[in-house]
Formats: sequence, structure tokens, C-alpha cells
Amino acid sequence: MSGASPDEPTPAERRLAEHLEVLRTQEQREESVAPRVVRTARWQKAARAPLRVVGMIFGAFTDALGVAARQGRRG
Repeated sequence: MSGASPDEPTPAERRLAEHLEVLRTQEQREESVAPRVVRTARWQKAARAPLRVVGMIFGAFTDALGVAARQGRRG
């Protein structure tokens, strides 16, 4: 075992403490996560219905093209 006291921080622990102190003193540049999540959920909820309608129309269009292609092969 080393001659250092068990309560004395190792060099790695001292470097970590320095890095954490820098982070602790920096201004928080970004807002917290919760408001961003709420905003994202709100616009996604608002966009969901129109996107579903567009998807249904596109699906119906591709189904119609498939039926037309099958009819063209038979005729």
C-alpha cells in the first residue's frame, strides 16, 4: 500500500475535481430538458393528424397504382 492517507485524493481524483469545478462555475447555456421535451411533444401532437391524412392519401394512391398495373397486365 502507498504511504498516502486514505482520505487524501489521488492525482486522478484531483484532476476530476478540477474539471467538475470548471463545469460547476460555468453558466448554464442551455435550458433544462423538460421544456424542450414538452415543446417537441406539442408540435408532434399537432402534426400527427395531418401527417396521418397525408399518409393515408399516399397509401390509397399507391394501392390504386398497384391495381391499375395489375389490370394493365391482364388486359
